[in-house]
This record gives sequence, structure tokens and C-alpha cells, in this order.
Amino acid sequence: MTRPLSWRALAIVATLAASILACSDDEGTTSTTTSSSTGAPTCTLPFIGDQTKSPELELFYYGADQMDHPLTEGGGIDIIEPPQGGRVLFVGVRATNVDPCGVTLTGALRDPATTLVRFDTRNFNLKDDGAGYGRSAEGDIASYANIPVCHNTWLETDIYGSTFSLEVTLKDKRGLESMKTISVVPACAEPGDKQVQCECICKGGYTLGEACGAGGGGGGVGGGG
Repeated sequence: MTRPLSWRALAIVATLAASILACSDDEGTTSTTTSSSTGAPTCTLPFIGDQTKSPELELFYYGADQMDHPLTEGGGIDIIEPPQGGRVLFVGVRATNVDPCGVTLTGALRDPATTLVRFDTRNFNLKDDGAGYGRSAEGDIASYANIPVCHNTWLETDIYGSTFSLEVTLKDKRGLESMKTISVVPACAEPGDKQVQCECICKGGYTLGEACGAGGGGGGVGGGG
């Protein structure tokens, strides 16, 4: 006759199972470990590029099609509805000659006429792309600057269809910075009701609570820089 497991045996089995789960990695990588004292992730990625050279930076954005697109001078950038509500610009980076662990990314959208600005700052580990660069992990919006541009209670100018200055700074743990500034033209690129709501809450002089057609009030209030 088989005896039931004792409470002590059950505890040992549970501990072993937890250890196995803790060691598994969904992406099959070993880029991070966990500190037993703090529980905080510890980055183990090596330096990317040449430590004797200044950091170099490329910019891209996460679009309405859920794909990355390069950012070019005077080019477009999609205005997206994020999980927190409102509308943002998702700006990612690809960099070399940087320490990829614990970088600080700041993205800012500045109105050239008034110099008013909205910005977002993120801290994360760059992902090695295997080609000598580290980048914002594709599709991981926590590793993109989430620049909060709408509800547009900060400008009398429409956010969509207007030209703004996009300023992006990446700083690594050594304190070395790389900055790029380009002109961009945001667009309400998500289709259907989302486009209707975007064009309402992103128009110049929008008032909080104002009705936005079929979508109602246009979602929750987004953050501001």
C-alpha cells in the first residue's frame, strides 16, 4: 500500500519545482540572473562595440502595424494607444559602443513654435542583436520611450500632421551619452474608431471630457512630461 507524502516531503518537492521554474528562460537566453538578496535582475551582457569610441545611435518607432520602422528626417511616426490610455509615440533605439546594462533612454517631442515638450524616460537592458549593436527589444514597449502626446491639452496645434522636433538621448552606466534630434510628423495611423478618437483627443486645444464621436471620450488620461 502506498503511503501519502508527508508535509515535509511535499515541501521538498515544491521547493525543487520552484527552483526548476526559476532557472528556465522563455527566450532561451542567459542575459540576466536574479540577485538572491534583492530579487532585482542583474545584467550579464558584455560591452557592445568599441569602448574607445563614442556611442552611436539609430532611431526607430513602433508602428500601428506592430512593426518597427526607421525614423528619418522629416518622416512620419505613428501615434499609438498604449495600455495606460491616451496616445503616445513609441521610440526605440539601436546603439553601439555602449554598455548595454541599465541604459537610460529619454525621448522628447518638442513643439518648435512654443518650445513646449512632452517626454518619457526608461531604464532597461539593451538586447544584443548579434550585429554589433544593442537595441530596444522588438515589440517590448517597456524598452521604448513612451512619449505621451495626447490628450492634447498642451498645444493649440494639432499633434497629427504637424512638424515637431524629436530629441532622443541614450546614456549608459559609464555616464556616456549619445543624442539625436530629428524633425518628425506624427500621424493617427490606427484604423477605425481608434483613428476617430485619436484625431479628436490629439487636435489642438482638446478639452478633457470632450466627446469623441463613436468612441466616446477617447479613453483614459495619458501621462505628461
